[in-house]
Amino acid sequence: MAEQQQLQPGQTEEPAETGFFDRLFSGDKPLWIIVISLAIISLLVVYSSTASMAYKNAGGNTAHYFFNQLKFIAIGFVIMWFVHRINYQRYVRFTVVLFILALGFMLLTFVIGVNLNSASRWIRIPIIGMTFQPSDFMRVTLVALLAQQLAKRQKVIDKIPILPALTPGGWRKNPRKNRDILFDTTIPLLGPVVVACGAIFFSNFSTAALTFFTCWVMLFIGRVRVRELWRLIALVVVVMAAAVTVMYMFNIGRSHTWVNRLGLGDALSKTEQVQVQNDEDNLQEEQAQIAIASGGITGKGPGNSTQRSNLPHAYSDFAYAFSVEEYGLVGSCLILFLYLCVFFRGIVIFQRCGTALPSLLVLGLSLMITLQALINMMVSVGYFPVTGQTLPLISLGGSSVVFTSLSLGIILGVSRQMKEQSLDRPKGESLLE
Repeated sequence: MAEQQQLQPGQTEEPAETGFFDRLFSGDKPLWIIVISLAIISLLVVYSSTASMAYKNAGGNTAHYFFNQLKFIAIGFVIMWFVHRINYQRYVRFTVVLFILALGFMLLTFVIGVNLNSASRWIRIPIIGMTFQPSDFMRVTLVALLAQQLAKRQKVIDKIPILPALTPGGWRKNPRKNRDILFDTTIPLLGPVVVACGAIFFSNFSTAALTFFTCWVMLFIGRVRVRELWRLIALVVVVMAAAVTVMYMFNIGRSHTWVNRLGLGDALSKTEQVQVQNDEDNLQEEQAQIAIASGGITGKGPGNSTQRSNLPHAYSDFAYAFSVEEYGLVGSCLILFLYLCVFFRGIVIFQRCGTALPSLLVLGLSLMITLQALINMMVSVGYFPVTGQTLPLISLGGSSVVFTSLSLGIILGVSRQMKEQSLDRPKGESLLE
């Protein structure tokens, strides 16, 4: 009998991926299963929640929106598969260019954007007539750019401030040091965050806040000093409060809607437009509560919803409430579990990474998807103000499905590379060294 080959020190024995599905769906297998499960749930929810609407708007074709969603999921899976086969280092080097491109699309929304809910958030693509939301593209590029900038500074990031002095006296005390901090750290590291969140802020407050919080967590995991992070929070709170106050006083954008959704607006100063929006929000919340209460433990079953015609946006903003009605507490817990698993698998892949860049990239993207899902769920159950956040990969939509798939493809690509690489790292060494 042939003598078995001995493993060299530091070498680990891993099973070869020889099966067809192993070669086709390389990377983190549990994450692939989670994504496929969410896609199946999406098709069930979209078909059931849009059947009546499709019958009215598509000449009796009750499967019209179902096939649209199926098309976008298919496109998303193609993108996911191709991206996960690409070395992340190949496209990360173009993050600055992609970020500038995304910013250009964001600025175009203020000029040629499609108006929905009093906000220009979409751009209609000529000839094919499809619309997409540039903020989805910008958030992905921002996470990649921030991960890249943090990775470059890992050797010194825990020893230097990321913000210069915030008072005139502090600047006068050491102007040269403050200038160095501003141009060497603040602008490269926080500049993209400020620009992206500022561009998103005017049309979508909740998305801007979600994006900032994701970046803040990345800064924390990226070993920025806690004192600096609290300084950043304080600065953002002051700037945001001042901006919203000015916008509210001069009735700019959707500031009145934001303030009243938070319960901070004076009832006597509500404009007619804001009152209409508040009435719609209240209707959505009430109908969502009815849908959830009537779902019970096991739900009414697929296609048996009685709220699909009463619950506005049952296929998008309130897809979770609709899911509870048809699939009950059991189905809603399964959906919550799947999204938590997305984040858990992101943490697992994060721990397998040997360097800061892929670690932070995976963490940021998985956190962004999970947080958006949790906010949608909290809105549906009445624990959060109405925001308009969709349920990633489940809600009806084009750009949301595509860019969520892009993010998942990047995560799967990093996991694939970590499996293929032989990491000879001493036990206990920091992942972010």
